[in-house]
Amino acid sequence: MGGAWERMVRAVKAALSATEQPRRPTPEIFHTLLAEAEFTVNSRPLTHVSVSADDPDPLTPNHFLLGGPARVPVPGKFDDADLIGRAHWRAAQRLADVFWSRWLREYLPDLQNRREPHSRGPALKIGDVVIIADGTLPRNTWSRGIIQEVYPGADGITRVVDVRTAGGILRRPAKKIIVLPTMSAAHQGGCSDVNDAARREDVRDGHKET
Repeated sequence: MGGAWERMVRAVKAALSATEQPRRPTPEIFHTLLAEAEFTVNSRPLTHVSVSADDPDPLTPNHFLLGGPARVPVPGKFDDADLIGRAHWRAAQRLADVFWSRWLREYLPDLQNRREPHSRGPALKIGDVVIIADGTLPRNTWSRGIIQEVYPGADGITRVVDVRTAGGILRRPAKKIIVLPTMSAAHQGGCSDVNDAARREDVRDGHKET
């Protein structure tokens, strides 16, 4: 029951550990980092509500927490020089970028279940709504698209796919592709994050009725 939560906690702990610096951050920097990390974790896509990959917003935990999609500006560019400057906000933003990069590496394999070509993850197919794992994108940015073509090898295992995105057709290795469940698949048990959130909503609604 709690396997998904435990994996998420492990990924968050590993990502926070990556932000450790020789010089202890001030309380203000640390609190800002935690707030940014919380937003990052809760901005992760859970499921695709519509049949169209062009719709702007997949369902995220922030929809449950905030009552709708979170609208925040795309983060700017920060580097390690910001960690030694006097601007505490920039230092916190750089640490948040470090958290994002490490958390992405820790969390995505759990979604893929296909780090190796011969793993038991579901086969990619034309029409799948997917996320492209791309650590070079700005923080909290999830590149989505729909598979246009698959290229299986001689063994029948798909290792490369073409994905249609808002920016055009991209060819990417299968290990960097995560299938985003549709709402119908989530209701059938295909997405533990969504099912957990739905159960919490049902419990909350039940408390309100009593």
